[in-house]
Amino acid sequence: VANHNYNNTIYLFRRSHLRKIPKRRLLKIRTTREEGVKIPLYIANIIAWQIFTLVVFPFLEVISRIFGYVSFYYFYPNASGCGIIFEPLAIQHLPMSKRTKQQIRLDWHRFSVNVGNVGRDGYRHPPSLERNLPHLDVPQLGWKHWPWRRRYPVAEARKSIGRNGKRGTGV
Repeated sequence: VANHNYNNTIYLFRRSHLRKIPKRRLLKIRTTREEGVKIPLYIANIIAWQIFTLVVFPFLEVISRIFGYVSFYYFYPNASGCGIIFEPLAIQHLPMSKRTKQQIRLDWHRFSVNVGNVGRDGYRHPPSLERNLPHLDVPQLGWKHWPWRRRYPVAEARKSIGRNGKRGTGV
């Protein structure tokens, strides 16, 4: 239990320092059940956060710092999931809108995935399905919910259009 409290304290102090947010407010954010969040999801989030701070964070933060990044645990209550966000340490002074463009996000939450044919733009089109899946977001590479939402090579999409004269074939 002592090690557990120590890891939580380090995580909260570090995040408070980087985000310029009081430690009490961060603790409240981490432990308050938001309106509309069901108790099982809330408990799962608390457990996931504790696994992150106790097991993952001590190692991940060292590795992140070697590469010039910091790591943060995030909970997405509306999407029923959570994730780990990596941001360059050097940009912590920037507003969130600027930091977001530099983030690498390893998430697991609910999102919509198009499963229809591949269009001229190289993306799948509706219909779509709701899925709760692990995925990677890297804005610098144009990746959002990769590998589930990905752009197919335009040549592949054009071939599919040329074969049957229609938009895509579900390549």
